[in-house]
Amino acid sequence: MKASDFMKKLEADPEYQEMKRRKELELEERKALLAADERSLVKELALAGFEIESVWDFVNNNNRYEFLRKFDGGYRSAYSILVKHLDVEHHPRIREGIIRALAEKDANETASEALLAAFYQEQDSNLKWVLANTLRTVLTRSQKAKHPEYKEIYNAKGQP
Repeated sequence: MKASDFMKKLEADPEYQEMKRRKELELEERKALLAADERSLVKELALAGFEIESVWDFVNNNNRYEFLRKFDGGYRSAYSILVKHLDVEHHPRIREGIIRALAEKDANETASEALLAAFYQEQDSNLKWVLANTLRTVLTRSQKAKHPEYKEIYNAKGQP
């Protein structure tokens, strides 16, 4: 069967169309939930001069695919706002974006202590790994020696 024939079959299948409609609705609801969750963060960052739609714009700012970049350049002055939001209750997806946005070598002075505290307090195994990954970038060699636990968590997920 050709792909075009299969697509026509799916277009005519009411069960598939209903499933597709439900999935699209769920996606729109999730996008609205996440946007509402990070609204205060995005507003604070805008007041600091960063015109972003989501914290994930910082994460994707070095993406090799230009069409994925909504923000380009450095954002060192945003680190303190991001660190502040580590202590704010956010949806896990937004929290992950905050943590990943802090995965910059020059964030050490501003973020290392807060990231370490978050690492030791984090209960969610995925976010704990994301913190370990970020600490791998942010911490200095001597800090890494003092906190080897991050490496155990990082390596436990089968990463190199």
